[in-house]
Amino acid sequence: DETLVPVADCNSKEYNSNPKHTMSFRDYISYWRDYIQNGHSSPKGCLYLKDWHMHRAFPEHHTYTTPIYFSSDWLNEYWDTLEMDDYRFVYMGPKGSWTPFHADVFRSYSWSANICGRKKWLLYPPGQEEFLRDCCGNLAYDVTSPVMQDQHHFPRFSEACRPLEVIQEAGEILFVPSGWHHQVYNLEDTISINHNWVNGCNVDVVWEFLQGELLSVQKEIDEWRDTMDSWDHHCQVTL
Repeated sequence: DETLVPVADCNSKEYNSNPKHTMSFRDYISYWRDYIQNGHSSPKGCLYLKDWHMHRAFPEHHTYTTPIYFSSDWLNEYWDTLEMDDYRFVYMGPKGSWTPFHADVFRSYSWSANICGRKKWLLYPPGQEEFLRDCCGNLAYDVTSPVMQDQHHFPRFSEACRPLEVIQEAGEILFVPSGWHHQVYNLEDTISINHNWVNGCNVDVVWEFLQGELLSVQKEIDEWRDTMDSWDHHCQVTL
């Protein structure tokens, strides 16, 4: 299949994430097979197919049904009416692929269903992320890195609680509440389905987060307020 998919390089860092590029689904599967045959090693590094909008790309396939527990989903219902976007993703990665420390988009809920393979999750409750920032205020990239022990670099790390560690097996679904920062490892070759979602139970958290982000944007570009006719619009676009 020549469908283009997003692929992250787990061995490289770009800001606080892994750099991404696109490749055909066929080429990725070929890479993955070679990676396994070579003892989970490749000169191309460890590549992770992630954030693939498979549901949007192939809506006619009806490959799965959202579990009833997560079916009240204002975020994806909104985008479905516009037929422009969604927050439904497929992740496919070899043993050793991972996702750096982060919280989910908009401070939404998320659920992750393991189709096959095993994941290890490190989860921190809301507020703990403030102890996991470096001396410049940047959020940690890898909370397991030895550099976290350097008090000059991460002065408040010793104040952080121990993360909740969860091993997710094949066939299991993990629910991540709003604002829980996490880091995730594939312990085996793994395929999972992930949704971000919003409903009446967390819309207040999402609204508060977006308002805070908008204020930050307005503060950053406030000096151009009087020179732009559509300053407020530009703030929204930047957000």
